[in-house]
Amino acid sequence: MALSEQEQRALREIEQSLMADDPTFGASVTDAGFGQGGSLSIRGIAVIVIGLVMLVGGVALSQHSLWFVTLSILGFIVMLAGGVWMLKGKRGPGGGFGSPKKKSAPKPSGGFGGRMEDNFRRRFES
Repeated sequence: MALSEQEQRALREIEQSLMADDPTFGASVTDAGFGQGGSLSIRGIAVIVIGLVMLVGGVALSQHSLWFVTLSILGFIVMLAGGVWMLKGKRGPGGGFGSPKKKSAPKPSGGFGGRMEDNFRRRFES
């Protein structure tokens, strides 16, 4: 579903204010887009599909021999590894959930965020 022109303008304003307020965070969010890791995600999906085929094939053939049960377990492990690989993705030295974050000094609320906060407060005052 396409965005209206007003929504696109608002989205561009938010993006520009983000880049102006915190350029390092804005750059990290821009770099973490889906366009950068397209081949990696396709490879991850391929690994998951291979694991799924191993899992289903092992379950289907497990009536013939118990060795196919190990094929199912290996298929599950391959699927899990593919999912972790896709979620991990390409992250820079400061990326990731467990990385320590620098605390910056609070900025004065003057830009776009300040206007949004003022509008939010005005809604509940009246």
